[in-house]
Amino acid sequence: MAALLVIVAQLWYLQVLEGGRFLDASDKNRTRIRPVAAPRGILFDRYGRPLVDNRPAFTLSLIPRELDRDPARRGAVLGRVASLLRIPYEDLVQAAERASPDSFQPVRIRRGLGLEDVAKIEEWKIELPGVIVEVEPQRAYPTSRFAAHLLGYVREATDEQLRQGRYRRGDMVGQSGLERLLDEYLRGRDGGEQIEVDALGRPIRLIQHKEPEPGAQVVTTLDRRIQGAAERAFEGRAGAVVVMDPRTGDVLAMVSAPAFEIDRFTGTIDRAAWLSIVQDPKHPLLNRVIQSQYAPGSVFKVVVAAAGLQEGKLTPMDRVFCSGEFHLGGLTFKDWKKEGHGSVDLRRAIVQSCNIYFYQAGLRVGAEAIAKYARMFGLGQATGIDLSGEKPGLIPAPKRDRRGRLIWHAGETVNMSIGQGQVLVTPIQVARFMSALANGGVLWKPRLVQRIERSERGVVWNDPGKVMGYVELSPIVQEFLRKSLWSVVNEGGTGGGARIPGLDIAGKTGTAQTMTNSRADKGEDHAWFASFAPAHDPQVVVVVMVEGGGKGGQVAAPIAKKIYEAIFLEKVASIDIRG
Repeated sequence: MAALLVIVAQLWYLQVLEGGRFLDASDKNRTRIRPVAAPRGILFDRYGRPLVDNRPAFTLSLIPRELDRDPARRGAVLGRVASLLRIPYEDLVQAAERASPDSFQPVRIRRGLGLEDVAKIEEWKIELPGVIVEVEPQRAYPTSRFAAHLLGYVREATDEQLRQGRYRRGDMVGQSGLERLLDEYLRGRDGGEQIEVDALGRPIRLIQHKEPEPGAQVVTTLDRRIQGAAERAFEGRAGAVVVMDPRTGDVLAMVSAPAFEIDRFTGTIDRAAWLSIVQDPKHPLLNRVIQSQYAPGSVFKVVVAAAGLQEGKLTPMDRVFCSGEFHLGGLTFKDWKKEGHGSVDLRRAIVQSCNIYFYQAGLRVGAEAIAKYARMFGLGQATGIDLSGEKPGLIPAPKRDRRGRLIWHAGETVNMSIGQGQVLVTPIQVARFMSALANGGVLWKPRLVQRIERSERGVVWNDPGKVMGYVELSPIVQEFLRKSLWSVVNEGGTGGGARIPGLDIAGKTGTAQTMTNSRADKGEDHAWFASFAPAHDPQVVVVVMVEGGGKGGQVAAPIAKKIYEAIFLEKVASIDIRG
């Protein structure tokens, strides 16, 4: 009887007091549904070279259903993980509480574990129920800053994105650049496995397997080799570079510097590191190509010349004597060359970038005509490029006097005539403006993506290119401007620093003041060089803008020269850059 009572008591203990725990163990001994992450689509350049790829990486995850229900034992497990991997204990607790305790879906804790961390988890695996290490695809880049602002980065879905209902917690989502723009195509469909496991979570056999569907492949307009050359040529500077094909509007390279390290955003980043990037006075997250607005300086003189010639207010023979100063009422406007340029005609004024000539030319042409042609060239309005945050720039408008009439003030017209005052542009606008000069007046929408392909369906989307407008200039005016810009580089002009024997480069320098009485020799002015080549058959537009660089001819033009050398002197002549 005593022995029977012991057996009954034991059965009561097992069935009643410990029944729930053993039921859980029994459930765990049956099946587990494990998602298999789909590889993200690959971004290729125009020649099929990968710009970003995937590589296998280790991820630490928790499975809420397999964590111990007892708070003390669960706390001990999480404490052990925190100690092994040096993860804040509170982060683990919060992660575990985010999901339902009955969920089999893994809760990602930390991506990008090293082999040493994986070894620690595997060593303690028996004592860490509900803690697993998964192998997932992770983004890999040529370098940590390669085309950072154009490609963008991928991170776990934010709380705001989760509220949209399109993502699950732990999903990797494009947060900027092309990764964000094309996220719906680049994200694949996760697969999954149904496996039988024992009470310790060890796999016994595979019951069912569903293959993940990888994301689509994207062929961009970028040229990886030109992008790399532009980044090397611009290293150590702040500002922007745009390389564009004027025949199609294709963006071949886009550099915004300083750039951010994409890898830091893809992996785990703590609050202090995040704040150090966001609060950096150099603003590495800012895409200066489309989000920064600058005075164009003397690059804008081409607009004045085009407006004057087309409207019949200027002729190539018009001459002005430049003494170094121009007086308007009680105001004195100076030339960049203290002693002046002497007697110059329109072509020589463009070649030597004579301010005095263009002060007077601007008054003769009129602010209204100048503003009209500036807008015709696409300045003062967004280009429509498929990246978020593009700024429109600014072309001044007339002011109302006391009687309510719209008028242009002469002093503002003088400033506008040399690209100063209220005139603001973005580097991508200047690239499109130079493309219109190069291609005969066609304003293309800058194109970043050629096509999107899926392995099972072929091409699912393509961009044939889009014309946004035309610049109405007579062939005579176009030819005059083209020859004048060629002379800027090749006939003793301000752009001589970009000259390459055997390659006809046409361009215009610009030195834009950032404040009243700022000085280029002290690095207070922005340096511009906007150009295209070959001059007789333009295939490439190169725009360089160096923040605080000084004089455009001395700083920006030599950078453009290095880029042109990489494009034309280091490539096989038979390869067409259009791909």
